Amino acid sequence: MESYLDVTADTLAVELDTAPNDGRLLIELRNDDCKYRAPGQDGLALLRNGSQLECNLGYVTAQGKETNIGPVFWLDSWEHASAGGKSSLTLQGVDGWQLLKSWRARYLFRWNKDTDEMPVKQILAFVFGRIGLKLEVKSQSAAAAGFYPDFSINPDDRGDLIIRRLLSFVPDVVFIEGIKAYLVYPQSSDQAVYSYGEAHAVFQGKHHTGSWQTNQVRVEGYDTGSGASILTDSFSWEQMQGFSDRVKQISDRNIGTIQAGQMLAGAYLRKAEIESSSGMIQSPVNCGQQLYDVIDVTDPRAGLSGAKRRVTGIQVSYQADHGVYQQKLLLSGL
Repeated sequence: MESYLDVTADTLAVELDTAPNDGRLLIELRNDDCKYRAPGQDGLALLRNGSQLECNLGYVTAQGKETNIGPVFWLDSWEHASAGGKSSLTLQGVDGWQLLKSWRARYLFRWNKDTDEMPVKQILAFVFGRIGLKLEVKSQSAAAAGFYPDFSINPDDRGDLIIRRLLSFVPDVVFIEGIKAYLVYPQSSDQAVYSYGEAHAVFQGKHHTGSWQTNQVRVEGYDTGSGASILTDSFSWEQMQGFSDRVKQISDRNIGTIQAGQMLAGAYLRKAEIESSSGMIQSPVNCGQQLYDVIDVTDPRAGLSGAKRRVTGIQVSYQADHGVYQQKLLLSGL
């Protein structure tokens, strides 16, 4: 039977930071009565390194106190502090990305050397499974489900770097919430799931639009059947009118057809397009916001009316003593 320790009543501050490759949680608890003097001991046996921390954000509504099922972190460290007659305990939690960074492969693994065994999606699921996370698909590209790279994991390879290598083959992205990793295929046709700037106020915002840092991609592959080299070039003609020589060159023997080369080049150009726009909005907390959600933003001073943006970072701050409860969303292009 699972047990829980509810620390809501003693919470002084919360700092929640969720990013594409990292997530952290800080919870400051009042300790004036020495209630939290000995984590992991006596009545605090549940409060020990490796314990799960659930951060369930919420509101007070006409129906009463309502909370969502929030992200899960793992308790990594704690710190006692005392000054001016006050005492507190700060808990630091990390998410699945830190578990991946700490995981090292013990053995050699290799797939798709001679035959198609596992596509990118299944290799991703295998790696996440090494640290106890399950991969679920919210959306996926054809490449994620149908590209079979000759892929190796060597002893001592680090988990997060393996994931990044796999994602370099496809236009998909991954985010982690609790014990699950989610695969997402960002598309320009994705619809907004929430709106900011009208009914949901925006305290401040910044909106940046830049040129693509890559507007040409050359992919060199190898046809294992004929032994001939494969060469494909993909361009963004519109972006090249301003900057003509932003070329990325890729040499990869996994690319065995022109179609595969064009698919890989398209993934790099798509990521360059997304990264060309960035920004930030600060607003009251939206408890249901997730990474890679599409939102629309209205800010007449910046010429934005229902402009679509994708969420690439979520920072939530709660400070009881100062009456602060707000979020900052980091944004990219669609």
